[in-house]
Amino acid sequence: MTTTLKPAPAYEQIKAYLREEIASGELSEGKRIPSENLLAKQFGVARMTANRAVVDLVHQGVLRRVKGSGTFVAPTRYDSTVVEIRSINRDVASRGHIHRAKVLFNGEVIPSEVISDELGGERNARVFHTQMLHYENEQAIQLEYRWVNPGAVPEYLAQDLSEITPTEYLLSAAPLQKVEYRIRAENSSPVVASALELETGAPVLVLRRRTFSFDTPVTVVELYHPASRFEFSGSF
Repeated sequence: MTTTLKPAPAYEQIKAYLREEIASGELSEGKRIPSENLLAKQFGVARMTANRAVVDLVHQGVLRRVKGSGTFVAPTRYDSTVVEIRSINRDVASRGHIHRAKVLFNGEVIPSEVISDELGGERNARVFHTQMLHYENEQAIQLEYRWVNPGAVPEYLAQDLSEITPTEYLLSAAPLQKVEYRIRAENSSPVVASALELETGAPVLVLRRRTFSFDTPVTVVELYHPASRFEFSGSF
């Protein structure tokens, strides 16, 4: 007995076509896709059928609409674990991409009272502070604000952070014992938006983390990521 397979619905055929064009590079990230009218004509269907295919891909995060401009291939959403602490350069390398770090500031500061308390130091005592930008294939993917307890890792400022990331060094210098973290979504400030090459107010995901070694607080870090290009996942 021969089973005859029914052809896929026309809107599914259009979705498959667009996915194949994206996978092959014919439709690259940020490129505008053919209009719904052109897709309808190409597949010999009504415009509403083409619209259904495009809307489905928008909802799936494959495409994004820009009012008044058209529909474009959405940026890749990079995925990073929050359960296992790994340096961002290793995450980037695991995706076959190129990591680059730019150190914006690395020195001593008098932190806020909140940071001082979290690091277990005295008020107005100086701590080490780093501000960095991390890039994936030359696209800004993470803005890092980090405060470090000098008593836990006194040689921190001597490190070349363009060659070894703060996470890599701290994990080697102060064995990890405990982690506290939380994630929040917020609208980007002008400073954060400029660093991450976003429009002011664009949504960002912020991971705030405190780590301990031998019951001593080692670092507090806030990591800002473009919400359109990044997501967190993990398992216990």
